[in-house]
Amino acid sequence: IEILRSTELYNPQLGVGQGKSEDQMTSDLVTGLINTGQKPTGVRRLSHETSLMKVNVVNATASTGVLPSLQTAPSKIKDLLENDVKWEFDIIELETLTGRRPLIWLGLSIFSKLNVHTSLECDDATIRNWLQLVESHYLDNPYHNSTHAGDVMQATAYFLLKLRKKDIFDPLDEAICLISAVVHDIDHPGKSSAFLCNSDHELAILYNDRSVLESHHAAFAFKLTLSDEKVNIFHKLDRDVYRSVRLSIIDMVLATEMTKHFEHLSKFLNAFQKPMQEEEGFEAEPLQEHGESASLRSAENIILIKRMLIKCSDVSNPARPINLCIQWAHRIAEEYCAQTDEEKRLGLTVVMPAFDRATCSIPNSQTGFINYFVRDMFRAWSDFGEFPELMEYIEKNYIYWKDKEPSSCQQGNR
Repeated sequence: IEILRSTELYNPQLGVGQGKSEDQMTSDLVTGLINTGQKPTGVRRLSHETSLMKVNVVNATASTGVLPSLQTAPSKIKDLLENDVKWEFDIIELETLTGRRPLIWLGLSIFSKLNVHTSLECDDATIRNWLQLVESHYLDNPYHNSTHAGDVMQATAYFLLKLRKKDIFDPLDEAICLISAVVHDIDHPGKSSAFLCNSDHELAILYNDRSVLESHHAAFAFKLTLSDEKVNIFHKLDRDVYRSVRLSIIDMVLATEMTKHFEHLSKFLNAFQKPMQEEEGFEAEPLQEHGESASLRSAENIILIKRMLIKCSDVSNPARPINLCIQWAHRIAEEYCAQTDEEKRLGLTVVMPAFDRATCSIPNSQTGFINYFVRDMFRAWSDFGEFPELMEYIEKNYIYWKDKEPSSCQQGNR
């Protein structure tokens, strides 16, 4: 058991290989995501200019005037939010309808539906203030913005409601999962941790080049939340309860770090999948509970389930309907290409050379990402939670991208 808990056990799995195809795009993508200067120059979604880790709550909460209310929401927003916990929910349309402020609107709707205010003993005004403040501290990046945060929260809500039949989480656990999703990329600079380390960014210095972005997201989220009683959604919690909530949120946010991907997946499989024969002719049995001795509701297992939940929510784009999958694929490619542009400009190591505007193939990047990261994890999660629609979308989307991949001849002529 202690060996399985060791973080070092899974490090060899971080190299490219594992029986997957190793084209240059996939190799660059994997290397860029799992590798552990100039400050990025993102623009705040609203109009709040604060340097990293510096918070001005008064200005941030007051500058937009009257806060959104579901009761007075425009009819188009209300109609769209009627489907807020369906897997096919169109977060991009909500982004458009809300003037690129989807997080507060969707957050108000989902938090109400899952009774987060009751779990936190928190009034609606504080939750509204908090959501508005958090959204104001997401940068206007192509991908890592408040729309992505809303998308991850929406996937989280979908999974939580589906998992209720298993009676795994209590209401406070559900609140923790939703809060973690909302803040998991807050103040993201639109550059990877590797870029921050290579450029000697202040955050890389602060966190010793380890889990730089995820550590910042977690720390910044709590700094923001605790900075003013008007936004402190934890204010009414008992001290011991708050400590456990804080630890769980931090753990979930840190679990989104891709360098630990195979570690988290392997631990999840070890906990919930019956031992399988490796010899030919034997297949893995579905993920399931192992009787009384390994209850799904044990504290240790709940931690593993929460990690897998937020990981799948975070990279759910390839499992969404194709129209959403395509838009997200273009957004992440734009953000990675912008990083490559900046690395070239600054003379830094180019972390993902395949994400060069002159040669980038979005179809190749998507098939590589599905092959290497998505398919195995979502198959495990789908088996565990009984989400067959996830794999159906993934395989359909994979075929779509595969058909659009350039031929080897075309690639050679680039």
